[in-house]
Amino acid sequence: MNAIWGEDYDFLMDKIYPCPVCPKCEEPIGKMKDGLYHCFSCGGVVEVDDPEIKEWFAEREGQKVEMEDCFPSEVKLKNGETVKMGCGGKKCMETHYIKNPVSKEWQTAWGECTRCGRRFIV
Repeated sequence: MNAIWGEDYDFLMDKIYPCPVCPKCEEPIGKMKDGLYHCFSCGGVVEVDDPEIKEWFAEREGQKVEMEDCFPSEVKLKNGETVKMGCGGKKCMETHYIKNPVSKEWQTAWGECTRCGRRFIV
């Protein structure tokens, strides 16, 4: 199965954009840890032979990690109890960034504090 062009929606940019999709279910595909392209919906392996599709992925590949401060916060539960989260440590939050598929600019994806274990996902 060879990838075809389709569309997806980016909620951060509030924009529909063209992207490579699975020919079987027409859902977006992506490169996984095994180095192969898989459909995010059906899980099938999809071949990427088209030079334009290869270029599309190349422009959006990559990931970067930055160490940032772990911000402390408080969450008030329904029962009125307050739970403190985050340690407030300096340069201990490992923040991962990926490229936005529309703008190709770096955007925050997820992170974890190396001191207190606080995690987040966007």
